[in-house]
Amino acid sequence: MVDTLLLVGGGVVGAGLALLFAPQSGKKSRVRIAKFSKTMSRRGERTLKGIADNVTNFADTMGTMGDRVMRRVH
Repeated sequence: MVDTLLLVGGGVVGAGLALLFAPQSGKKSRVRIAKFSKTMSRRGERTLKGIADNVTNFADTMGTMGDRVMRRVH
């Protein structure tokens, strides 16, 4: 999981640097960077929401399993 986040983060940084050093006017570069930043922000939000949903589902499953174990023990 951490490896994936580092890979994505590295890709974002690399893409941002590529845009900064691209042979374009400053205004075009700034517009592209702004659009790119918004896109990456949305992707990051979706990724984090997915992770949060997975953690919530896992916690719910573990709670259900714990309840089952407790019923069998008592």
